[in-house]
Amino acid sequence: PWTVSEMAERLHVSAGYLQSTYKKQFGISCMQDVVMKRVELAKEHLRNSNYSSQRISQICGYQNVEHFCRQFKNITGESPLAYRKRVRTEKSIIE
Repeated sequence: PWTVSEMAERLHVSAGYLQSTYKKQFGISCMQDVVMKRVELAKEHLRNSNYSSQRISQICGYQNVEHFCRQFKNITGESPLAYRKRVRTEKSIIE
């Protein structure tokens, strides 16, 4: 699990400096970027594995599956299970 404080400590800078520099450079906050990467990893597992949402949330660094599902839906517009069903249906149509 990543926190801004942890990232700043690893880089030997203050959390405030890291946050402002990161946002200027990339246009999003450190934690927004972490969440986006977690969701991308979750999408990969939903497409290519049979892991449960609980297991995928753990792999992606979430302590709480409900929080994972909420963030996933906020970003993608669909629940993890709806995403899995849709991409697998699309994949089977292509094949």
